[in-house]
Amino acid sequence: MSKILLPFITYIAFVAESTVMQVLAPEHYGWDFLMIPHFAMVLIILMSCYLKPSYGIVYGMIFGLLADLIYTDLIGVYMFSTALVAYFIAVLSRYLFSNFFVTILLSILGVAGLEFLVYGLNSLTGIADVRMADFFYDRLLPTLILNAVFTIIVFYPFAKLLRKIEG
Repeated sequence: MSKILLPFITYIAFVAESTVMQVLAPEHYGWDFLMIPHFAMVLIILMSCYLKPSYGIVYGMIFGLLADLIYTDLIGVYMFSTALVAYFIAVLSRYLFSNFFVTILLSILGVAGLEFLVYGLNSLTGIADVRMADFFYDRLLPTLILNAVFTIIVFYPFAKLLRKIEG
């Protein structure tokens, strides 16, 4: 039963990404920065920390492809980036003691890695035309704060589910 919940919860988090931003979009409040929710990515990072690396890589590829198909014009950027970040987080988590604070740090690192990879690949292909300083202050920092708060909220219930699947 727990293994059936995992893709369902991740899909709900993926759908919640666009739903939350319709309500909490900064431009509704007169702010001119971007907060990009990566809720499914946060759950994939948690999977990479607590389960076998293959879980994170496979879920990263599936939900990255889904993000590519729905949100972008270039297929493969999110699929590649999400799977790669999931793999690196899985490797890092094997060398670090897995507790609440380390997991929050790995989540922030993973979301930052995803954002930098997507920014770099989109800059390379000519899709993104944003200076690094603007990207950092207007997109990266607000995105990291939003996703760190989400990680703090979902950490304990999702980690409990992952421990049940693992054991």
